[in-house]
Amino acid sequence: MNKHSVLVIGGGVAGLQAAIDLASMGVTVYLIEKEPRLGGYTSLLHQVFPTLESAEELTKQLLQSSLNNPDIRVLSYAEIESVAGSMGNFRVSTSKGARHVNEAKCTNCGECEKVCPVDVPKKFEMRLATRKAIYLPKPFAVPDKYLIDKEACLYFKDKSCHACQDACPEGAVLYDQEPLREELPVSAIILATGFCQYDTEQVGQYKYGVYPNVITGMEYERLCSLTGPSGGKIVRIDNKERPKSVAFILCAGSRDEKHLRYCCNIGCLNALKHTYYLRQQYGEEVDTYICYTDMRAVTKQGEQLYQKVRASGVEFIHGQPSEVRQTPNGLLTLDVYDLATSKLLSITADLVVLETGLRPQVNLKEKLQLTLGEDCFFVEKHPQLAPNETTRDGIFLAGAVQQPMHVYEALMSASAAAMKVSSFVRSSSVSQ
Repeated sequence: MNKHSVLVIGGGVAGLQAAIDLASMGVTVYLIEKEPRLGGYTSLLHQVFPTLESAEELTKQLLQSSLNNPDIRVLSYAEIESVAGSMGNFRVSTSKGARHVNEAKCTNCGECEKVCPVDVPKKFEMRLATRKAIYLPKPFAVPDKYLIDKEACLYFKDKSCHACQDACPEGAVLYDQEPLREELPVSAIILATGFCQYDTEQVGQYKYGVYPNVITGMEYERLCSLTGPSGGKIVRIDNKERPKSVAFILCAGSRDEKHLRYCCNIGCLNALKHTYYLRQQYGEEVDTYICYTDMRAVTKQGEQLYQKVRASGVEFIHGQPSEVRQTPNGLLTLDVYDLATSKLLSITADLVVLETGLRPQVNLKEKLQLTLGEDCFFVEKHPQLAPNETTRDGIFLAGAVQQPMHVYEALMSASAAAMKVSSFVRSSSVSQ
């Protein structure tokens, strides 16, 4: 067994950063990601706080550093089946999903995609963009090859279609391809599986999932992105026209005893960033409102952005709307009591953006035998002295799986976890 091997679970920016740091310290890294692409949520953003640099470019730098490093082996479209052993001697069984496309033969010619009759809505694209059942995952597919979505493919439903196989000039489509299983011997594990958005439909008064022009902050980021469904234009979802008024609602599902009790940490700064995008694109032509519980523009950069947005004419309303209603022409109306002025205000908006709460991805808690706290985050060995360590020796935490984090915080957490693991691996090697 390689005494200097570590498994990093999760191919988002935290997982990538942890893998890069470990490899730079002479550790062999297995980086496993359940999706067929790397980069996680960050790669889908328009820009990242506080630098407001391109999220895609930031992710690309991490991706290139990891893929070009011989000490990092990436297993994408793969999952953990079981974890046995203990610190210094874990045995992790993995299953790499069947792509039903021979990677060596696939030339990315796209002939298979052209003939596929199935359209699948793209995630976070608000049904404004679709992909086929056989598709090239974007951005940052690893490997950069096609695969078949079995849940959507007609062949796997009733064998009624094999158009992609007939169209492939290389014979690369393999419906009978099986998953590949492998056991990895590792000394330690870093869990960097990140977060998922709170199900905003649970916050019923905002009518997310009912009215098309009520969207989440993540979906708004896709509108702003050049690779998004509107080519970077902020538009109404129902008719793709320029909005005349946009309302941002903070704490949608967070800081609420009925939903998530804790602060999402990123909502306030995201709302400021999102209104900044709006001002950059349309100036003062669009009326803009931020409805907030408490404005937490933390860090010096956050305060600077807050002051800049405030000076741009954005109206800040200290209160949460009671309900969102839709008029016959698709406009949205909401009433909110402003605690700052003691007035009941009525807002009409073309677009309502919900800055939603975050939950950690904890699907592996049983397989890793880890404990969750009352807010469903993993319990740390010590919240101050050992925040990257779990209650199970040899398993560490990195990024937003630990607590809600901005991108730069997740990167710092990942580097801290990598340093802890490197120290652990070296000390365990000496003792052996």
